[in-house]
Amino acid sequence: MEVQRERCPACDTLLQGLYCHECGEKRISPQDKKLSHFFEELIASVLVADGKFFRTIKLLISRPGELTNSFIKGIRKKYLSPFQMFFFANLIYFIFPVISTFNTSLYIQMNGLPYSDFVRPLVEQKIQDEGLNMGEFTEVFEKKSESIAKLILIVLVVMQGFVLMVLYWKRRDLYFLDFLAEAAYFYSFYILIFLVAIPGVLILLQNQLDLQFGWFFNEVSLSIFFFLAIWIYGFFQMKRAFEISKSEALWKSLVLGLWVIPGFIIYRFILFWFSFWMST
Repeated sequence: MEVQRERCPACDTLLQGLYCHECGEKRISPQDKKLSHFFEELIASVLVADGKFFRTIKLLISRPGELTNSFIKGIRKKYLSPFQMFFFANLIYFIFPVISTFNTSLYIQMNGLPYSDFVRPLVEQKIQDEGLNMGEFTEVFEKKSESIAKLILIVLVVMQGFVLMVLYWKRRDLYFLDFLAEAAYFYSFYILIFLVAIPGVLILLQNQLDLQFGWFFNEVSLSIFFFLAIWIYGFFQMKRAFEISKSEALWKSLVLGLWVIPGFIIYRFILFWFSFWMST
């Protein structure tokens, strides 16, 4: 009785082992289709493969702009790509949401943002039309908002990419993809260090040593800290990434720091509309 041999799903070659000798495709087993295996591969590809993760993190922190400069010059194999790093940072942030910057409650959307007077009547009218109360709608809205916030963070990178393109409009040697790379690495650092690591350490010290850091977590202190940190990091990042003078890096990083606030407002406005439309 002839034994039926399995063929490669990619090139239809008869398989002789775990991998196809023609195209390298792996033979898929039931184990490979389990969710646990997917996460094993995800972690391995980000954290382990060729030490890329640790090299990328090291440069992201110790030499701002080096990753972007390498990307522009075509040195890319040694490091995680800008978007790999960005999505990894997002994953960490949404697992450990120490400071809720990107997701925004319905109350803040309706009362705490420059466009609140515009969106508040829309929410109230929707509640009236659908026969809901504010509590019911808030619950639905914020569940949608929490999910959508994770998906549209790329908007921040794209917007900052356009801002950088305007700042460097005379540089014919740079492309929009280079500016997106700079923005992706910038937000990776911002998320991992400013929104996860520093607040996480302060909370740990507060809980373990009974130290008080309430002054840090108020709106004014956070705004001042984030602006100064973004300006300083942006200075070194731009100077090294685009090989510009200190004076040019100083004023352009200042523009970048000032842009972050309206950028977040635009992002939250977009988040509101997606959440609003999907809260039916």
